This record gives sequence, C-alpha cells and structure tokens, in this order.
Amino acid sequence: MNSQIASRNFYFLLFLGVSLFVFWIPLRMLIVFSLEHDYGSHILLVPLVSVYIMYLAKREVFSRVQFGLRAGSGLFLTGTVLCWLAHKHSPSFGQDDYFSLMILSIIIVWISGFIFCYGTQAFKVARFPLLFLFLMVPIPGFLLDRLVFLLQAGSAATAYGLLRLLGVPVFRQGFVLLLPGIDIEVAKQCSGIRSSLALLITTLVVGEFALRSVWRRSLLVVSTLPILIVKNGTRIATISLLGVYVDRGFLHGWLHTSGGILFYLLGLVILVPIIISLRKSEDSNRPVTAMKAAGLSSLEGQVR
Repeated sequence: MNSQIASRNFYFLLFLGVSLFVFWIPLRMLIVFSLEHDYGSHILLVPLVSVYIMYLAKREVFSRVQFGLRAGSGLFLTGTVLCWLAHKHSPSFGQDDYFSLMILSIIIVWISGFIFCYGTQAFKVARFPLLFLFLMVPIPGFLLDRLVFLLQAGSAATAYGLLRLLGVPVFRQGFVLLLPGIDIEVAKQCSGIRSSLALLITTLVVGEFALRSVWRRSLLVVSTLPILIVKNGTRIATISLLGVYVDRGFLHGWLHTSGGILFYLLGLVILVPIIISLRKSEDSNRPVTAMKAAGLSSLEGQVR
C-alpha cells in the first residue's frame, strides 16, 4: 500500500511540475500581482494553508485512493478549454478578466491531476483544501468594482449611524460624511477589501475545523458579510472622531493607512459568539441524532 501511495505521489508531483513549467508565465504574474495589490495579498498564503490542511487529513485521504480517469479527464478538458478561451478572447476580456480566467483554468487543471492520481473518493475527503485553492483566483475587475461599491456604501452608512448614535453632529452626502470643520470621503481605498478578504478566509478555515454540518458552515460564512461592513464602518467612525476631536493627523496616520489589522481582530471578536452558538447547537443535536439512529436500528431489528 505504501509503495502504491508513493507511486501516485510521484505521478502527482510530476503532473504539478509539468503544469508549473507550462503555466509559469501566468503564475509569475500572479506572484507579482499578490505583492503589488492589497486585495491580492492573501494569494500566496492560500496554497500553503491548503497543503497544511491536506497534510492533516493525509491518512484519511490516502486510505481510499483509486484512479479517477473519467472525472479527471472531464476536469482537465474543462481547464484546457478555459485556458484556450482566455487566450483566444483576451483582447475582448480585458487584462484583469483574462488573468482571472487563466488562474481559474490552472486551478481546475491541478484538481484534475489530483483526481487522476487519487480518485473521486479521495477528492471527497480533500475537497475543502482543494476547493480552497480557488481563492488564488484574482477577483475579476467587474466583480471587484461591485464588491468595493457595496463595502463603501455599507461602511459609510454604518459610520454615519455610529456617529449619530454617539451624538456627533454629522450629515451624509453619498460617500461623504460632513463633520464639524471637515468632510470625510469614504473612498475606494477605505472600503476595507483587504481585511474583509482576510476575515472571510479565516472564517472559512475556522468553520471547516470547528463545525461539521455544511449548513452551519454556510451560515457562519453568511454571517461574516454584515460583520465586514460593521467593522469597517467602526474603523471609519473611529478615525473620524479622532481626527475631529483629537488630532487631524489621525486622518492620514497609521490607523488610517495600516490599521486594518486592529479592526480585522474586532471582526474576529464579533465572530466568536456566533461560532460558539453554532458549535453548541451541533453538540445539542448529537444526542438526538444518536437516539434516532438507535430507534431506527431497533425498528429494523423488529421488522426482521
């Protein structure tokens, strides 16, 4: 069995090596992109997290290996077609959309190689770390603009509500907050897209380890969306208060340019009770599920 796994590992690593050679240019562009864009800074971390999670589950993954020629071929063909489309229609797609489609096709090809070497049963066990790789795909430009707009609008509304709640004289015109002696615009750079992506990725990983049911994991991810807006609106309100009543330097200082980590931690703090509640609901349902299973077994025994 160990020799069989070793040979499959060899073939998979060979497959990855060839794909890295073939796709080296877009992958090199991806590395540069992640280093130059705030909303892509998570990309280099994604494969490391994926490999680590796969390593933790390696015993269960490798206990059910087989060749997945049919499913692997289908995915490989899909990835190849997407790669061809990206090259053929790159002038009409635009640089950002072409790049996103190329990286998407590479991830699909990698997953097809995994299924080729280890089979569909192994994929079912390792689906989270494999699907997690899709977070390496840069957000297409048309989608990024909509996400940033939603974060801007939600953050501006939240900051306005918090300032009004605190009794601060403030008016709002779109994305501009009119405060005593100063106007503050919630620009695209203030949308908090970087810390929002970091919080979303953290939630996905925590949900995978802390929760068992798919619907609870999905509920946890959905609950992140309003938290993203609340934590960024709180950041804008805090900076506004400090800039108006303490020192105008706060409007351009560290808290404004690099303070996202503090409010990322605030988002995590808000998530903690949600995770605990979902975990408790799972634990409370386990005895009920066990009783139902025992009752079903007893009924089957009586029927027999």
